[in-house]
Amino acid sequence: MQALVVFTGGTSGEAVISRKSAAMVMANIDRTRFAPTLVHINKDGWFAEVEGEMLPTDLQRLQADPANYIGAFVMVHGTPGEDGKLQAELEAAGFPHTTGDAHTLALTFHKGRTTAFLAEQGLPVARTVQIAPGGTWSAEKLIDELGLPCFVKPNETGSSIGISKVSEAGQLQAAIDTAMAVGGSGVVVESLLKGREFTSGVIPDDSGQPVAMPVTEIRTHHEFFDYEAKYAGESEEITPADISSEWAQGLQAKAIEVYRATGMRGMARVDMMSETPEQIHIIEINAVPGFSEASIIPKQSATMGLSKKDLISRIIEQTLLA
Repeated sequence: MQALVVFTGGTSGEAVISRKSAAMVMANIDRTRFAPTLVHINKDGWFAEVEGEMLPTDLQRLQADPANYIGAFVMVHGTPGEDGKLQAELEAAGFPHTTGDAHTLALTFHKGRTTAFLAEQGLPVARTVQIAPGGTWSAEKLIDELGLPCFVKPNETGSSIGISKVSEAGQLQAAIDTAMAVGGSGVVVESLLKGREFTSGVIPDDSGQPVAMPVTEIRTHHEFFDYEAKYAGESEEITPADISSEWAQGLQAKAIEVYRATGMRGMARVDMMSETPEQIHIIEINAVPGFSEASIIPKQSATMGLSKKDLISRIIEQTLLA
């Protein structure tokens, strides 16, 4: 039996989703092979859940534990699990984990830098303008460069928190103020990408090479796939997407390109917009994608005939034991 830590919680608005994702891991991990310890992260520190008690802990104590942990399964969305801060601490101590490295997560958590990086790699993305905290901007210049409608997003957030779709110039100020209030790394304003929204998870195969999961189409009843659409059942997630095999393969190929280009490891998910099989744009890559009962990755896994238990085992095998 191999012991490992499952990190959950965090210090962002995504902590509640993180706890649901970690609960999925704890409920479906193969306990004939692995002995997981759930460790909660919050503003007061780390707490190991042991027989119903929350015991203060830290990395030094975990490393000294006679359980001899093989590493950490990271299920912390937002900070510190998706922005690289947790990974930096783990890597400095030589404690293996299941995600991309700290540098990769610091990049992919920042929407503006990710889009700029992908554009440098020749991958199709939206046109963007970044606004630094306290920076100046002009509605006229933004509209001239990006057009309307456009999207205003905090650079560092997930679950669509703080994102606004702007259809007229008078809405820009409130949208930018909202996004600035969410994160401390400024705002990115993006041109509208036209088409249908798709997403594909990417996981390692049995030899450690990235393989794309079945494509999901997201159809929301809102203006876009916002927090309520994601978590309040106000959207349809169709897996597999009702598109041609050529289109699906093109989306999957793009997902793997993004995964490789960013240096991702373990389980990730790439969101895309596409009008035709020839026209595919990247929205973003999720380095610690949702893994709750309502999340997309478990549905894609089921569609490809891979149980939650086997998926979790594969992630552990290819990141902690390879």
